[in-house]
Order: sequence, then structure tokens, then C-alpha cells
Amino acid sequence: MRIVGALLVVLGLAALLFGGISYKKTENVAQFGDFKMNVTEKKQVAIPPILSGLVVLAGAALFFAGSRKPPA
Repeated sequence: MRIVGALLVVLGLAALLFGGISYKKTENVAQFGDFKMNVTEKKQVAIPPILSGLVVLAGAALFFAGSRKPPA
């Protein structure tokens, strides 16, 4: 439980810092025999700051709930 909570906190903070996930998409636009023309586009998936904050809070709750000892 603590590991999952810590992982969620780290992912939420990373999403807050970077604002989303960026990736590159390569597409083949033309081909003439052995000659190929490719286009590489940089795209980004935006993650709203409110969602990132909720992930951080949920991770912190899981982290601290996992560290509590169960009642005897």
C-alpha cells in the first residue's frame, strides 16, 4: 500500500512539473521505390493540474494509510 502511494505521489508531482506527456509520432507520407519520406511530429497529451493534484493527494492518503498499524 505504501509503495503504490509513493508511486502515485511521484507521478502526480511529475505531471505537475511537466504539464503532461510528450511523444513523437512518425508517419510515412510518400514512398518512391526505395526512397521513403517520413514526417516526425511532436505531440503532447496535457494533464490538468487539478487531476495531478488529486493524484498526489490520493497517493499521500494511501501512503499514510499503509503506514498505520491495524487495531489489535
